[in-house]
Amino acid sequence: MSVCMRQLLTPNKRGFFLNDESISHPYHVSSVPNYMLYTIGFLVPVGVMFLMEGVYIRQSMDNHRIHRFLADSPGKFAQWSWRCYQLLAIFVFGAASTHFLTNLPKYSVGRLRPHFLDVCKPNFSLINDTSKYIEEDVCTGDPDRITEARLSFPSGHSSMSMYCAVFFILYLQKRFSFTRISLLRPLLQVAIFGLGLYTGLSRITDYKHHWDDVLAGAALGCLLAFLTMYRINEIVFKKRILISSSDANGSLLPATHHKATPLPTVISSVTSV
Repeated sequence: MSVCMRQLLTPNKRGFFLNDESISHPYHVSSVPNYMLYTIGFLVPVGVMFLMEGVYIRQSMDNHRIHRFLADSPGKFAQWSWRCYQLLAIFVFGAASTHFLTNLPKYSVGRLRPHFLDVCKPNFSLINDTSKYIEEDVCTGDPDRITEARLSFPSGHSSMSMYCAVFFILYLQKRFSFTRISLLRPLLQVAIFGLGLYTGLSRITDYKHHWDDVLAGAALGCLLAFLTMYRINEIVFKKRILISSSDANGSLLPATHHKATPLPTVISSVTSV
């Protein structure tokens, strides 16, 4: 999707003032590069979800003593595979929606990044009055960097990192049930939120975004994470798990229904700390 938007769309070309200090910062390499954002933000939550769904299914079956079904490895694998497919599909859909809704205002607004003048490298011979609002194309820098420098609002790193972080936090609130260490879950949730927060703040210190770009991106990511988890709660967590098996006498055991717990909220996470 990102590649298609970059090939088909061009950002809105705003003018600028040469004495605008908000776009006069130096160009820096990103502290959190794209490959790190997507690797940690996607692979870690997906890996943990797959692992915890297997543990949850096994514990649910153990609690209901369906011994013969427990011996049926293909049946357990099918149950686990279907759960993982549902979670992954909705998680990826939410991430794609976050990416699209982040890039849409980027190209529509065309806000200049804090390092715009550094990558633009204006040709002053083409500027008659350095104090006026410049709308002409006077940049002599790398065209790709100049295009990127027009995509400041909102922050894509902030929206994606907060989407992954908040989604992961809500999932742990729903599934993590290791009670031997009472503060383990809140500790993990705070650490995950801290990583997402650091990613957003690094965009300010690297002069990639203005502070309100980061704030808008973080709000968008949080909103999409809540909406995605709500959908997962409706489809996956509240869905009845039908398990049929035979007891030792050959009679059919009744279907087992697991009652879903309410959708977790950030307040419950803070309270548990």
